[in-house]
Amino acid sequence: MKPFLALLKVTFRNYFGISVMKQKYLVEKKDLWQPIAAVVGIGFILVFFFSMSMMFSKGLYYVGQMLGEPALVLVISFITTAFIIFIFDIGTVISVFYFGRDNELLAALPLKPLYVLGARFSLVMFSQYLVQLVLILPPLFIFFQGEGLGAAYIFLASVIFLVFPVLPLVPAAVLSILIMSKARSKRIKDTFTILTYVISLAFAIGIQFFMQSLPQGEELSSLQAMLQTHGSLLSEVGSSFPPAIWAAKSLAMAGSIEGLLNLGLFLALTAALVALMLVLGNRYFYRGLFAGEEVAKKHRVTNSADSWSSSSPFKALLLREHRLFIRTPVFLMNVLPIAVIVPIFMLIPLFTQGSLQEIGNFYPFLSKYPYLKLGIIGFMIFIAGTIPLSPSALSREGKLFTLSQLIPVSPREQVKAKFWYTLIVNFVCTLPIFVLSIILLHLTWLDALMLGLLSLSAVGVITALGILIDSERPYFDWEDPQRAVKNNLNVLFIMLISMIFLAIMAGICVGLYLIVPWWLGYSLLLLLVTSISAVLYFRIQYIAERKYQHYEL
Repeated sequence: MKPFLALLKVTFRNYFGISVMKQKYLVEKKDLWQPIAAVVGIGFILVFFFSMSMMFSKGLYYVGQMLGEPALVLVISFITTAFIIFIFDIGTVISVFYFGRDNELLAALPLKPLYVLGARFSLVMFSQYLVQLVLILPPLFIFFQGEGLGAAYIFLASVIFLVFPVLPLVPAAVLSILIMSKARSKRIKDTFTILTYVISLAFAIGIQFFMQSLPQGEELSSLQAMLQTHGSLLSEVGSSFPPAIWAAKSLAMAGSIEGLLNLGLFLALTAALVALMLVLGNRYFYRGLFAGEEVAKKHRVTNSADSWSSSSPFKALLLREHRLFIRTPVFLMNVLPIAVIVPIFMLIPLFTQGSLQEIGNFYPFLSKYPYLKLGIIGFMIFIAGTIPLSPSALSREGKLFTLSQLIPVSPREQVKAKFWYTLIVNFVCTLPIFVLSIILLHLTWLDALMLGLLSLSAVGVITALGILIDSERPYFDWEDPQRAVKNNLNVLFIMLISMIFLAIMAGICVGLYLIVPWWLGYSLLLLLVTSISAVLYFRIQYIAERKYQHYEL
């Protein structure tokens, strides 16, 4: 047990960079604004989503109370959380388990595979507590407050909160271990990783389709009518996931024999799942970890007159960015689904609610108030701010950034390539939203051209801001690719800055609407946004020239 605890401690300190942060912020007292900004940003997002969850949980609790089963809110929250964690964190499990940089080092140490697996599983499990703060804590509090329960409930709720991530994560881990152990090459491992994200996307679309299929404005009453047709609600709703019933009953009957029995069933299943994962991991984990890592037969490299690398350094750098993006499934699947899922989420309510024709009727209104067309640009700015590509432009290279410091190409050229490639990807990801809006609103070709130019400039601003943030605080010391894009605080910063930029632009648009006609206001706005984009473009080049060779990896 001591080797495992020591490994667990080192793994957490290394994964979250605890030692580095202590040295930087507490000892050297450098860049103290960064942890403050991180706390403020995370706090703002948590408060927003927590408030939304509280509102929904309260409504669901009242529905259950009217139907005589107030614990319904707990069952549904447990089922929802389990499915969300399972579907959306299979990729995280694979990334942490199989794409860590310290694989060879850990394999060389006298540690059992189950120790390594257990430590990495603990990392994934720990990261889910932030998700549960939004998805589980509000229902737990609403039920506690509504039923007037006491200390026994608080204790049991704490236990279930801490243990609950095991239920969805262990099946994801077992599935990953078994399939990865059969992978014969790194390409197969990458393919499986991509497939998990595709499944996540399909699941999210299915949930959205179900929610939008309820009559508009009568979602809770429709859910109530649907549940009333099925007799015992807890059994019916929880039949697909019995642990949710056990957890809910142990809380609703806190302190009773039946409550303790349900808690025992819940904890016994949890222990059995962990044991199964460790047994399989001890046998198959290393097999999948090093699948495809063998040195391949060397092939002779021939130079082609048509190759990008031989035509110009800039094109070679663009190709380098493209290969880094495409050949790392975690990077690819944290960006491209945005181009698919957002337009689909826009279309689903229009189809299910039969509102397609009503949307087209907005054109006369937009002709009268043309400034409202800029709402399309605002939506594109918001989406561009959620894409993690620009705020990880440097960070994605990780320890290999040393090569960027050594190659005989100026930092200015390297950052220019990063900007243009990232701008292309960001604009392509927002382009479906733009095209869909143009079609649905029946806008003219002139409208499309004018809004297209402005949207390109606006996305350019967000792209440059993201690279600027990453240039000021690059994150090279990540343990797996997932942390470079999904768990990088730079992504949070660009989201917040994008919202601030969006608010400022909205205020400017209102001012222009009040004092100048549409054509002049549009021209001034295009000039302003393009100028900001150009200034930021040259700024990131200046910072690259000044800092590139001084980054410490």
